Amino acid sequence: MTSSTLHTAGAAPAPFPADHHHVFLGAEHQRNERRVWLVIALTASMMVAEILAGKLYGSMALVADGWHMSTHAGAMLITALAYGYARRHAANPRFSFGTGKMGDLAGFASAVVLAIVALLIAWESFLRLTNPVPIRFEQAIAVAVIGLVVNLVSAR
Repeated sequence: MTSSTLHTAGAAPAPFPADHHHVFLGAEHQRNERRVWLVIALTASMMVAEILAGKLYGSMALVADGWHMSTHAGAMLITALAYGYARRHAANPRFSFGTGKMGDLAGFASAVVLAIVALLIAWESFLRLTNPVPIRFEQAIAVAVIGLVVNLVSAR
């Protein structure tokens, strides 16, 4: 029996049929992508407000939270870009196992950025310990409450 006879003589079908694909995007992929962009806008706005208010009112807590918010905005930006890239290249045969791994790579990149910002916050805190500045608590607390509301809305 030749190999051509095996294929035509009732042999098992090929392991990967012609219509086989590696598109593993979730049903809510586009909706989630839009929501991430909205949260990026909210977070980036609050980040700028907290950093400026922290400098203005002498609050290291606000400055640190502002930089912390920058890591969230950056992580979500990486996520949104990964969503878009995964969507645009979902059917590209060059990605043997699909583009789903883009989210994992985005998560890793976000963790690296978070570690760098944590070191910067630690350095700024050290500088504040060696050279304290007066803090205007009333104004700083108001900005912090607004930041909390933005975080809760974003989480929702």
